[in-house]
Amino acid sequence: MITKELIERIEGEASLHLDIKDKKVDFATVSFPHFRGMESILEATNAMDALVITPRVCGICGHAHLMATVRAIEDAYKNAGYEINVSKKAQKIREFTLIMEMLQNHFKWLYMVILPELERLTQTKKEQTPLKGAYAASLSSKAIAVFGGQWPHSSYMIPGGVTCDPTHLELLQANNHLLELIRFFEKETLGISLQEFLSFESCKDFHGFTSDITKLEEGLITADMHQKGFAHDKFLIMGEHGFSSASKLRHTRALKVDLKYISTTDAYSPNEQTYAKNALYKDEYFETGPLARMMALSFPVIKNMHRRYKDSAYTRVMARVFELAYMLEYSKTLLDDISLSEASVVKSEDIYKISAEGVGIVEAPRGPLLHKIKINEGIIENYSIITPTQFNIGSSTKERPTPVQKAIQGTSKEEALFIFRTFDVCSVCTTH
Repeated sequence: MITKELIERIEGEASLHLDIKDKKVDFATVSFPHFRGMESILEATNAMDALVITPRVCGICGHAHLMATVRAIEDAYKNAGYEINVSKKAQKIREFTLIMEMLQNHFKWLYMVILPELERLTQTKKEQTPLKGAYAASLSSKAIAVFGGQWPHSSYMIPGGVTCDPTHLELLQANNHLLELIRFFEKETLGISLQEFLSFESCKDFHGFTSDITKLEEGLITADMHQKGFAHDKFLIMGEHGFSSASKLRHTRALKVDLKYISTTDAYSPNEQTYAKNALYKDEYFETGPLARMMALSFPVIKNMHRRYKDSAYTRVMARVFELAYMLEYSKTLLDDISLSEASVVKSEDIYKISAEGVGIVEAPRGPLLHKIKINEGIIENYSIITPTQFNIGSSTKERPTPVQKAIQGTSKEEALFIFRTFDVCSVCTTH
């Protein structure tokens, strides 16, 4: 029996078609039924227009799209023989705002999706957690707006730097938003200090105190999520940042990667039309996102989780919460090191002098985001985007499942719907 589930409480809309036998999912396909055509809109436009259009691909990770675009255009400048210099100041501001966007996404996902869905799955008392997610996300957004002028859909990154020129007061404002976010995270989410949480070495360290994170951990165990939701145990990171380096992992072994091996293929969706494609690396499916990034950094507690529970739904969820802590701590160093005397932007050549191709890669909340641009005398001839959801939530055949398809095989319908959301779906990015 095939049942169709319309997945809500995600960014956008997706359909999950479940083939259920003996009350377990035997096979599932995914469809993203809404066409948006952002790549077509960009064709024949001025390349600089992409800085305004691509942030509107998504209302959650538009900053990541902006950064991928500006990196792609800067790469095209370099390939055309023009040097692009971005000051350390501009690099740190870009990175700080990108991280703030990732944090607001993670907080919304945790408090508006995962905790409520886990309460539904385990039939436990419902708590008013969505307001916590909204408050934390608002602090992140305010920190972005100090530099970007607004959030979402900011266009303050340009080739050669950023358009803002912050003062000491504005740096102080951003830092205050960050410190308030850390205080919230410590009090409401963790119940302990950020440093103490980052020093965890084992899953057993979650015992002995009560907070949102311990309730989450306990609920995941109660729902047997430490024994379910396994994907391929292969991970991919493509974005180069201060918090990540490009690599792929098979189990725990890290290997080098090369952009040329990334490809897309048509999705298998026999029950409904889909406008998404699957993304692969060397013709294989890899999981991307917080679990991949935290595995690559080899934190003791993440290694312990993986050793005990592999790439289960439990490990996937807890790794994202741990990334919240890691990113908050890393963000403090970015603001502390900004030198206001440096240039915010270094002027680049007129875009109409550029005829070249460029690629921009960024680690977005859900994993690698790739923008490819082909420019002819400043005009876009071709623009293509590959999003993290195309890696995680592709739809393939039963013999060759994508990460999400493999993760929900053998589970009940209710478990499958929860595990599906542990990948943090973004359909609006996927149907660009």
